[in-house]
Amino acid sequence: MKMTLMLLMVLGMAGAGFSAHAEGGEALAPGLQEQQPAQESADADNLYDLVKQARADLREMRVTSGLSAYASGPQAGRPESHEGGEGTYLSKMTKQDKLFANGARLVLEFDPATQVFAGSVTNSTARALPQVRVEVHLDNGTELGPTRRIDVAPGETVPVELGAFGNEFNAWVSHPEAGVEEGHGEGAEEGGEAAGEHGGREGRGEHGGGETARPRGAAYRPVYNQLQILRGEMHAFRSDLAGSER
Repeated sequence: MKMTLMLLMVLGMAGAGFSAHAEGGEALAPGLQEQQPAQESADADNLYDLVKQARADLREMRVTSGLSAYASGPQAGRPESHEGGEGTYLSKMTKQDKLFANGARLVLEFDPATQVFAGSVTNSTARALPQVRVEVHLDNGTELGPTRRIDVAPGETVPVELGAFGNEFNAWVSHPEAGVEEGHGEGAEEGGEAAGEHGGREGRGEHGGGETARPRGAAYRPVYNQLQILRGEMHAFRSDLAGSER
């Protein structure tokens, strides 16, 4: 089936890049060491675009199958929180709508159909917010993201998606970062943040992906996030397709 072949190709190509980077290998000459980050960034960008195209293909397949282009979103009327942020966990089905100290307003909620946290970040300041990205920490110890870095103009709103496919959890905490914030710069992302740092909840959970599930290289983490979103969307597609055939 086209859908299966498409997923295998994407996962295979992405997995090869992730494994090569995660496992390291022989030490490189100084000149090659300088070139490696740039090459990894270029490879990650290519993989990111490939997965985005796969998601677009999946939407076309939904329409061809007589379904809507997107799986049904979160239901209205769920509890809403204007708190949240670092250290404050929200229950699984609570919608977050919070203005953070850096001027970024994050609206985020979990969609159980696709197993994706979906929402937006708005720049509420009069200045541009550079390198904005979002992470989600689950109470099973798994960290999702970060999303791809993007500069957000004053008043601009950009979409946010973080895939949680395969994770069992009851609560979560999320925060938007901008620029190089203390403890959350590129070096911190590269080294990996300790599970439980944002609220003291430790452990990766029996069914959680955990820190080891993500690539060690920061450049590949937005790609991995897109792959998790794609997996959730394919799961929703199978469910919706089965429902339409009853």
